[in-house]
Amino acid sequence: MDRPLVVTGLGPLCAAGAGVEGLLASLATGRVPVTRYEPETDGVPAAPFALYVVESQTRDRCLREAERRDLPDDPELRLALAALRLALLDACITAENDASGDGARILSRAALVLSWEAPGLDRLQRAIVDELRAPPATGDGANASGRDERAVLRAFYERHREAFYGTQSFLHLHLVARALELHGPTLFVNNACASGLYALEAAASFLREGRADIALVAAAECPRFPTKMMWFDDLGLYARDGVVRPFDRDRSGVVFGEAGAALVLETAAHAESRGARVRCEYLGAGLAQEAWKVAVPDLSSTWYADAAREACARAGVSPEEIDVINVHGAATTLSDLYEARGLQAVWGDGFRSPELVALKPFFGHALGASALLEVIALIASLDAGTLPATPGFVTPDPKLGVAPRRVAGSTTCRTALKMSNGFAGFNAGAVFRRPMRDDGSSRAPSTTAT
Repeated sequence: MDRPLVVTGLGPLCAAGAGVEGLLASLATGRVPVTRYEPETDGVPAAPFALYVVESQTRDRCLREAERRDLPDDPELRLALAALRLALLDACITAENDASGDGARILSRAALVLSWEAPGLDRLQRAIVDELRAPPATGDGANASGRDERAVLRAFYERHREAFYGTQSFLHLHLVARALELHGPTLFVNNACASGLYALEAAASFLREGRADIALVAAAECPRFPTKMMWFDDLGLYARDGVVRPFDRDRSGVVFGEAGAALVLETAAHAESRGARVRCEYLGAGLAQEAWKVAVPDLSSTWYADAAREACARAGVSPEEIDVINVHGAATTLSDLYEARGLQAVWGDGFRSPELVALKPFFGHALGASALLEVIALIASLDAGTLPATPGFVTPDPKLGVAPRRVAGSTTCRTALKMSNGFAGFNAGAVFRRPMRDDGSSRAPSTTAT
């Protein structure tokens, strides 16, 4: 079924800002709000790591919003719901700016797709660390170590059953759907760093098949518990100096960032029927699974290039028609090399175009929310007719043969490709196009923050 799709609402929530206006301001000025974060595990400091943190006042507003909607104390849920509120305000379809009640009617049958990597895991880890410090139980039936295993298990279960239950991804779908009174098809996606693009294409499938006319896509990450940072550090993938340098000769790894990201996707016909402002067209995606190793990409494979080619083919454009590519830009030695080889496989060894932008220096690597957050930043930039530079990129790496944009400024780019390559071999690309508009044909977007 040929049902053209458009993006009508954007909800970014990250260290670089809340809402489209705040995010664009950071992209324009090159503000990089990374902080030194000293995580605590029940009051005991762990090793400090760099982390991009959502500012405290915004986090407080997220908490109040979650409490108003009777959501549990879960940071990812709070960020996701706040980002969804931003996206819905931007799309002008919520009860807060719709006295006619059409917003509630539209949302009731909207599709919902969520994506993040490990729902509830931080909360569970904190519970486990706290329990490990507790003195062993003793009593009748105790084993040689002085522990009554049944009593320990029962006590552990009683104390932390909510944290265990909170790791169920279906629960997050239920809670968000209940908070927004959604009754359409729902799906939870966890495809590592590429989750957002897989989620977007899944939402598009719901719309193309006529299961819904509008879909909400949201992602969130709040990686404050130190174990994942420690894992990346052990692998040599975390930037100990806190500087993200995509494609730079001196790149040394990622820096995580907490974020919520949400967008509103609609059929073009549905958007037109309600007079919605169209931020961009969504043309299609390419998806590929490397099926090799978890933490290391296969530098000899073609799966990144295959995903890019498929995205262009499904979008109905040639690779030469792509004006700008938002690369994954993880800033690790192998990941950037893997991307560079994939780009050259499609656009040639003497890579000169399309333009490349790398966005992680602005808000960090938001893991399962990274792809969707970067899609939102890319769309917002195209819609505003601007493209950001790449903070942290100073010295080109001759081994790569590609380099991201160094100077921020206006652009006439219309057709953009977002690429992601994640752990466990998930590769994805998605194509977007800024629509041509006559002056005055659409209303100005809302940029109201939470």
